[in-house]
Amino acid sequence: MKYPQGYIFLNEKTKLPPLDMLEKRFPAGADIYVRGVSKASKVLDDRIALLEELHRYAMKKSDYQMQSVVFCGTAVSDFFLMSSQGNILKVYWIDSSEQAQKLKELSKYIRCALQVSHHIYKLQDEYASLAKYIHRKTGQSLVGDTEIERFFIGRNWGTTSEAEIHIRQIAKNETRAGVLRRFDLESETETLP
Repeated sequence: MKYPQGYIFLNEKTKLPPLDMLEKRFPAGADIYVRGVSKASKVLDDRIALLEELHRYAMKKSDYQMQSVVFCGTAVSDFFLMSSQGNILKVYWIDSSEQAQKLKELSKYIRCALQVSHHIYKLQDEYASLAKYIHRKTGQSLVGDTEIERFFIGRNWGTTSEAEIHIRQIAKNETRAGVLRRFDLESETETLP
């Protein structure tokens, strides 16, 4: 499939028409790929999985499955937009094979950020367990660790670290999340290796 590639993520309950009808919702000759419907492509399936992971992290949504339509072009078709109104979750872009490689690297850092978050919650549980034990043995509460307590309370209320904020923003920027038309790429064509 040529570049640029648009990845449209749809609500899992979206009823997509048969592939031949779906192709008519895009400009003539545009390559279309629907996982599980089109002839299988490991490269595109891997990219879809990568962008799903990115979407769940960057948009803080992980409780649903998604469908996706991949197309070659610089804009989401108006006809597709009208026919899928309300079902589109997000549109992402991969402009070149080099960018696809950069997204694989970003994926590693998203996993790293998820691990950091997991370790923070684990640390909070361990700290709470330690504090309970100390209170049970001494009758005293830990009152001198106000910064630690404030940090944990903030995490419980959804506060994220600066690193997490930056990783989410990098993910959105790298994929042009939500952009429906790529004016900056309208003259480019590159074929997938």
